[in-house]
Amino acid sequence: MLKQMEQPSNSSSNSFTHPLFLYCFAPEIISVVISLLVVYVLLLPLFLYVVAVGYQRWRKDGFMAPFTTWSHIDILTYNVVFLDLFNMLGNLFYLFGTITENGCVQKAGSGMFGIFFSGQTLFHLLTCMERYLAVVHPVFYLRLKGSAGVRVRNITVGCVWLVSILIMVLIVKTMIPFALINVLLLSFTSVAFVFCSLSVLCALIGPGPGGTRDRVDQSKKRALLTIVIITGTLILRFMANMITTIIQNVAPDSEYVYCLTGWSSVWFLVPSSLVLPLLFLQRAGKLDVCGAKV
Repeated sequence: MLKQMEQPSNSSSNSFTHPLFLYCFAPEIISVVISLLVVYVLLLPLFLYVVAVGYQRWRKDGFMAPFTTWSHIDILTYNVVFLDLFNMLGNLFYLFGTITENGCVQKAGSGMFGIFFSGQTLFHLLTCMERYLAVVHPVFYLRLKGSAGVRVRNITVGCVWLVSILIMVLIVKTMIPFALINVLLLSFTSVAFVFCSLSVLCALIGPGPGGTRDRVDQSKKRALLTIVIITGTLILRFMANMITTIIQNVAPDSEYVYCLTGWSSVWFLVPSSLVLPLLFLQRAGKLDVCGAKV
């Protein structure tokens, strides 16, 4: 792999199957990476605040509380925040590796970003499924809040981390283009998100018992709002990824274009990083906006 990166002119076709591992030394590309780091540094207090709120709750509820009594959506939010912090560290590694021309450090940072991308998408999918079950299948959802459901959630969370790591290993070992994984992952999750949104919407506008419209439950409205917001950020990511892939395929012989469009598309991941932390703080009563908890 390092030999390929040292000779991009002779093996560019192979290098392009690993867009995360390309050497991108152009000042404009480094500026994009630095600007992303600045944005995440500005978001760092938000992430740390969520961690602090969770830590205070953890000390109050006991050591095993996150694995036994905490709500599913809160656990998913904490995992997304940890992924964002993990991604910030990965971006630092990538920038340091690029500046120092250290391929191993750069690849480590790229791999951390890949784990973040897959993990964040899957955790958002689990969040929408959790909201969907709470509204459309409330009886089944109540069962999931018991000890058996908590065990399933804990196993699922572990599987998401494992799958995210395996995706990166698969990309590295089999030379599968990262863009292809992005398209497949975002396509699948987009369909799932739209399905959850429409199902919750139908549950909200459908007639109540006896064929009459009851007062719409505010929790169902909040669930729909959560799903719609997450779906919107995912669709934004999907569109940015598709446009980036098209541009990269139009100019397949330009590492500069490949790197510049790839890192520029990362900007569209920032809204996804904001959604769950802000909704979490709103539920916890830490944000007094919109006059209600989401």
